[in-house]
Amino acid sequence: MIIGLIIGLFIVGIVLFIASDSCYGTAGIILVIFAIIFILASFGIFIFGCFHGFVNYPATEGTHQGVITAVDLEGVWFRRYEVYLKSSGFTGQSDETKYLCYENETELVEQLKNAIGKTVKINYGHDGGYISWNSCGTYHIKSIEIIEE
Repeated sequence: MIIGLIIGLFIVGIVLFIASDSCYGTAGIILVIFAIIFILASFGIFIFGCFHGFVNYPATEGTHQGVITAVDLEGVWFRRYEVYLKSSGFTGQSDETKYLCYENETELVEQLKNAIGKTVKINYGHDGGYISWNSCGTYHIKSIEIIEE
């Protein structure tokens, strides 16, 4: 849809440029109108992309087993929980993976908080579609299963 809008905008620009070339007295006015249309359309595409997303991602899902080390609420306006999962059998900080969970998923957040220090299996992924700037993306936690107390 966005690509179609951009292509349409360039076609309109070419038509206006050709029309301005054949109408000597109105060339400046037509080019100014095109510049205004181009700026407004570019701004509209940017705003649309920020709230709706720019890329249509395929659905993803996966599982990860390990020990939850922390569940932290992060962000100022679009708050979400960051869940840190340390893979089993490894040592060091480099094997910790960060997953995300929305603030309004209270039941899941409580399960995650209660599972700190326990071995769990996390199901994560993205349902497919557009990922906007306030989305958890492909590392969104869908469910949790406690394996070992």
